[in-house]
Amino acid sequence: MRQAFLRRLPLLVALVAALAGCGEGGRRAAPAVPAAAVPVPRRIVCLTPSLTETLFALGLGDRIVGVGDYSTWPPEAKSKPRLGGLFDPNLERIVALHPDLAVLVPSERDLAARLGRLGTGVIVVPSESLADVERAFVTVARRCGVPAAGERLAARFRADLAPLPRPAKPPKVLLSVGRQGGRLSDITIAGPGTFLDELLRRAGGVNAFADSKLLWPQVGMEDLVARSPDVILELRTDPVSPSAAATLRDDWRRLSRLPAVRNGRVQVIAADYTLIPGPRLPLLYRDLQRVVAPRKPGP
Repeated sequence: MRQAFLRRLPLLVALVAALAGCGEGGRRAAPAVPAAAVPVPRRIVCLTPSLTETLFALGLGDRIVGVGDYSTWPPEAKSKPRLGGLFDPNLERIVALHPDLAVLVPSERDLAARLGRLGTGVIVVPSESLADVERAFVTVARRCGVPAAGERLAARFRADLAPLPRPAKPPKVLLSVGRQGGRLSDITIAGPGTFLDELLRRAGGVNAFADSKLLWPQVGMEDLVARSPDVILELRTDPVSPSAAATLRDDWRRLSRLPAVRNGRVQVIAADYTLIPGPRLPLLYRDLQRVVAPRKPGP
């Protein structure tokens, strides 16, 4: 049953795979290639949703000839040829499109090597942290001959993610990114060092699992009781109806001793951008601010 549930969260699987693939030196973006050294690419492929969104945000949508199976934003991406996912890229289909550049994440290094041997240009850009995401804008833009677009996107991203003033007593927040409805075991959460953890801290909260040694640990009820979060956030990648959101919140009633449950601070954030480390992260940041640090009504 758990496996069936995870299959309904393809974006989460893609995200975890991409982050887990960041090995030694994985936090560095590929060095910018001088514009005069290589031709400006005109036929670009990418498999991860975050990089697809980045390319479109840079105004390069017309150059994209193929995307990954889970790339759905912006709507124009849905009309692009599908090339498989992080675990099952279709090399034959990619090569048939005659790309002159593949934009990949560190977990796709094997694919990068194979494409490189076939003569396709490749850049590998991490997206594990907020700094990685911002650097990716600049790196991809420079490689594609639109450096000014990359600088503009990075500047807007940086401004939109400006940290809020830290409260005197920051709330402890649990970030649930994968859970089967109806049960409170084997909950996948965002741990320290993830881009979600960074956004949470900028919004004025602290991670209830800040001491975790894993980026995306699975936790059970005993762990939850021990951490005693003040706020519980359920992050979902698909739209959730009001009744479904209420059901997800009701699951937590069995842990009424938790401050978050006792004080009615269990919230659901459901949107297709919640787990995509790309240019739409400011939307999630605003959602987090609304829940973690709600503004008090004026006089």
